[in-house]
Amino acid sequence: MKILKVTVNTFLLMCLALIVSVGCKDFDRRTQFNTTYSNRVLLDSNNTKDPTGEVRSDTLKVDFIGTVEDHSSTENSIESVKLVRISLEIDKVKSPANANFNVLKDLEIFLKGKGMDEILIGRTDSIPLNISYFEIKVIPENDDFEDLVKTEEYVCRMKYTTKARVMDSAYVVKITPTYLVDTKKFGI
Repeated sequence: MKILKVTVNTFLLMCLALIVSVGCKDFDRRTQFNTTYSNRVLLDSNNTKDPTGEVRSDTLKVDFIGTVEDHSSTENSIESVKLVRISLEIDKVKSPANANFNVLKDLEIFLKGKGMDEILIGRTDSIPLNISYFEIKVIPENDDFEDLVKTEEYVCRMKYTTKARVMDSAYVVKITPTYLVDTKKFGI
């Protein structure tokens, strides 16, 4: 009888743990969302003629607080904003059809928010051949970017080493950081 009671209690405890685990994941799903803001830079024959170079994007203006409100939250409920991914893609509409990243050997990506110091957010020492899209390692990992995205205005800078010169055309590179926004719900 005692064994049956222990077995039933263990089973009930395991069911309760499963329900709580699923509930927490569902709660996280409802309090977290991803958002992206893309900057564009131009690689052409002028800025790829030297072995090293850098390009800056135009100032990107976004409505981060509006994005938070679109997810049924408020500015005061933001717990953290983590940078989780950085992708680079050659814009096929504004670049030649055969454009790829073969002209670059390595690169670093920096962001500067309005009134803030510039920060290194990603780098790679090896770019795969014959591709027009790839992702790079996020640096620094697990830092909070809430202050940066709340400026709602930033400039991206790409510093690079070239393997070849872009000739007779221009490549538009779209740099897209993806942020995981974690918000409080119900004051929790």
